Amino acid sequence: MLRKPAASPVVFNVKSRMRTAGMVILLAPLCIFLRLSYMQTFLYEEFSSKAERAIYNYLAEDRLRGKILDVNGRELAESVRTHSCGVNKRYVKDKNKTVAFLSETLGLPKKRILEKWNRSSNFFFVAKKIKPDNYIKISEVLRTQLGQGLELTPEYERIHPYGQSALDLIGAANSKNLGLSGIEQMFNRELSQDISKKRAKRARRGEIIYDRKLKEELSVANVYLTIDAVAQFYAEAALKKAVEDVGAEHGVALVQEPATGKILAAASYPVKDGQSLAFQFTYEPGSTFKTVAISSALDAGVVSVTDSIDMDGRNWEIARGVVVRDRQHNKDFLSVPEIMQLSSNIGAGKIALELGAKNLFYYIKAFGFGTKTDINFNGESRGNVPPYNKWTKVDTATKGYGYGVAVTPVQLINAYSAIANGGTLMQPHIIDRIEYAGGRVEKKSKPVKIRRVLRQETTETMKKVLQSVVEAGSGKRAQIKGYNVAGKTGTAEKLSKEGGYAKRSHIVSFCGFVPASDPQFTVLVILDNPTKYTFGGTAAAPVFKEIAERLLAMKGVRPDQLDFE
Repeated sequence: MLRKPAASPVVFNVKSRMRTAGMVILLAPLCIFLRLSYMQTFLYEEFSSKAERAIYNYLAEDRLRGKILDVNGRELAESVRTHSCGVNKRYVKDKNKTVAFLSETLGLPKKRILEKWNRSSNFFFVAKKIKPDNYIKISEVLRTQLGQGLELTPEYERIHPYGQSALDLIGAANSKNLGLSGIEQMFNRELSQDISKKRAKRARRGEIIYDRKLKEELSVANVYLTIDAVAQFYAEAALKKAVEDVGAEHGVALVQEPATGKILAAASYPVKDGQSLAFQFTYEPGSTFKTVAISSALDAGVVSVTDSIDMDGRNWEIARGVVVRDRQHNKDFLSVPEIMQLSSNIGAGKIALELGAKNLFYYIKAFGFGTKTDINFNGESRGNVPPYNKWTKVDTATKGYGYGVAVTPVQLINAYSAIANGGTLMQPHIIDRIEYAGGRVEKKSKPVKIRRVLRQETTETMKKVLQSVVEAGSGKRAQIKGYNVAGKTGTAEKLSKEGGYAKRSHIVSFCGFVPASDPQFTVLVILDNPTKYTFGGTAAAPVFKEIAERLLAMKGVRPDQLDFE
């Protein structure tokens, strides 16, 4: 019987080894394939993000900030493009040459650059907001070996083409595009965009290549003020000279359009960005407040313009131990116009008592005192008018000539504008309009009538009374050739730290409007605590005249005096 020979162990070993080797060889690609499949399927987003980060950088970049302009479109604050120079140490090929180049180009000591180099882990800014010629020099070497690791980051710098003009209104914005004070802060949302992150490629040598396919859409707005830059300049120049001449602590000059309530100029001196004394300063107005008390009494019918007021020998004892004296005249009786012309405290005090505390309080509040004007400037004060039920006889009398109440400049000028326009209190405005990038315009300064304060007949009478103050009384230095001017002076003693009123510490002022027959401008001038003893008629009235003369010429207002030479 034949038997089949057994398989050779050698043959079996070769085949097995080949199969095993084949399986081993295929196992590695299979593992790689499975791993790649897993990564592509489950880890795609993670590795895609890593790849993009390796190729692209997202660089924070300041965006354009909107402009602040005057009512005629003159740019008061705008942003200009600039660049900051930085170093990415990882890509620098020759540290010494790079430091030497930056030192020479930017005019910085090598020591200072090396200090920043050693403090930083990788990236640091060498200089912010570099000059245009330096930008050109650095940009020319970016694609050379010397420029490897250097970066120029676009930024915006806030500039003021008119210098410090209106800076107390405009305020300030920082390098991060954030409004810090004034209009910049009040309208920060409209003026600013968030800092954007712009995608850029980093090339092999480290230079930045921005993605040009990305388009930035501007969403910022431009804010237009009611301020006229020329009128603002006139007010600021006249105020600065006056403050320095009399050695005052500070001063305010306001110009308003009485028919609309628009503020055409609001000057403070010294200038501090975002701190406008026109809206934030409170003071006892003194004799300029007599206009409020006397016009209120005329309107209520408790006194007539032809009435004569007994001066009590120019020493009037309101209450036991409280005596009011008039030293500026020697008359026993004064008419209402004479009380205003001579600025008689006795006359104004007696008229206030005749009107009564309740009625006087009503008119004071109707004129807008003791309440914010809602002009919406940061830090606007409401002033202070105590409730009438707490007034004594002395309180009522002294309020007739401007003591015992605290007002703001914008409240006072708004009250005079109400008399100028025929008796209507208007809403004051400093923002004219906001223009958005898409073309939408939001009008902010439409004339808004708050309330009627005085009858038209009362204002016509009061205009003549105030005109007589300038023609024959304490306001003679406010006279303007060819124009009828109506206004009132004020000289008020200030409260001392020890209590009572300080004889040598006072506020002088003048408020009026012109032309009296058809008022185009109301102007208020305040000089706080002059070191040279002076009066509203001698210090503030001439400033009113200077500002008003220039405004009349600027606007081409026709004279209302027909017989002037």
